[in-house]
Amino acid sequence: RGGCIRPKHIAPDGINVDGFGSDGVAAQGAAPPGAAPVIGYFTRMCPEKGLDTLVEAFLLVKQRSGLASCRLHVGGGCGPGDEPFVARLRDRLATAGVAQDTEFFPNVDRAGKLRFYEGLTVFSVPALYGEAFGLYLIEALAAGVPVVQPRHAAFPEIIGATGGGLLYEPGNPTALADALDSLLRDPAKARQLGQHGQRVLREQFTSGRMAQNVLRVFETVGQRRPT
Repeated sequence: RGGCIRPKHIAPDGINVDGFGSDGVAAQGAAPPGAAPVIGYFTRMCPEKGLDTLVEAFLLVKQRSGLASCRLHVGGGCGPGDEPFVARLRDRLATAGVAQDTEFFPNVDRAGKLRFYEGLTVFSVPALYGEAFGLYLIEALAAGVPVVQPRHAAFPEIIGATGGGLLYEPGNPTALADALDSLLRDPAKARQLGQHGQRVLREQFTSGRMAQNVLRVFETVGQRRPT
């Protein structure tokens, strides 16, 4: 009473990893020496996904010593209902004097999404609600990009399973900025997290593995049906 029902069988989501980075090197590993680090976000551009929280964290990171060159890339769905929110964020970035360090990539196709992930150093979607999974996390990890997510919803479980990122206390732009800072200042650590997460993802979170897990659940349940 008052609790949640835990499933007896779990078949985690998976993605088609074709086209994502395959060599275990995060985007920063392939970037030219001295290139500015890039924080990425890729999902619907809306308040529920915490894009405004990421913008505030980005502004905090830009103020820190040695990170003034950091850039923010925002990709994903942006419909008519999202445009006023995105316009307000653009105004916020312009007022802070960092609009030139920010790029938006709305409604790109799959090829555009693959190119987007290739250009990232670290990835974050600070969703404010109980996200059930978050396919964008395993997309980033498929590209070898480490992730930074709030410590709630499904994120601790995914990051715990993949070892591909860091957690921070939700609803706190400063805590998010601190976590991003720790990876931006330590490329070796960021690369290690991205590589580890990518290896685990390709073992456990592909569409093929998901199909196998679902089939296994069906077989298990079928065997328990009364004859």
